[in-house]
Amino acid sequence: MTLLTRAASFLRDLDFLDDLGAATAVQVVPAREPGRPQRSWVVRLGHDLYVRSAPGSVGRAGGGRAHLQVDGTRRPVMLAEVAPELHSLLDDAYLAKYGRCAAEKVATVTSDRAAATTFRVRLRRATWSEQVAAAVDSARGALRRRPAEQPCPTC
Repeated sequence: MTLLTRAASFLRDLDFLDDLGAATAVQVVPAREPGRPQRSWVVRLGHDLYVRSAPGSVGRAGGGRAHLQVDGTRRPVMLAEVAPELHSLLDDAYLAKYGRCAAEKVATVTSDRAAATTFRVRLRRATWSEQVAAAVDSARGALRRRPAEQPCPTC
């Protein structure tokens, strides 16, 4: 990778993190369950971003490799467990960002049960198999978008 390529990649990462921090909801797709996205709320605390199951979604315990999708962009991430002493700070951050939502939804996302679904987000490089799968999905999408063949106008 050249220096220019690394710089461009770094800038894309920063843009994605800014978009992620500003988003109201994101889709978390665990690597072990690729077909089961989970709607999550996201907040920024200091330089770190955190996701927590959104109200009404079924929280699943467990971090590790996953993908986050926001505004049609999907990126590989690592989800790390959060130290218990951060949960009250994160609750305050969720209240500040989502306080305008219905009170029962905010209460759900700041509950002890929701705290178990909270993970710190770190960008990571896609594995080789993830890169291949993304290329195959992209090719399939391109084939589906191909316009239907038109009959010959002279026939």
